[in-house]
Amino acid sequence: MKQTEFLIEPKKASNLASLSSQGRLNLQETMRNTEAQEWIRRYRKKVLEEGRGEAQYWWQQTLADIANRRGQAAADDLKSRMNQLKDNK
Repeated sequence: MKQTEFLIEPKKASNLASLSSQGRLNLQETMRNTEAQEWIRRYRKKVLEEGRGEAQYWWQQTLADIANRRGQAAADDLKSRMNQLKDNK
């Protein structure tokens, strides 16, 4: 296949609207787990840079902001996923 052939190749658009219901659920699950991994990484970086106490305070403020924006259930889910991922490593 030439480098430019993919530009003219007829393919079904791959976007969220074309995903099946199960596909959207799988993507949502992947995104939530990825977000939890990212927050773990940020928290660990904060601990190294500013110490455990400052990192803990920062995390509590961040978690409160998430609860305000997305709701307490979303914040609890994120915290649960983070604990689950942290325990698995």
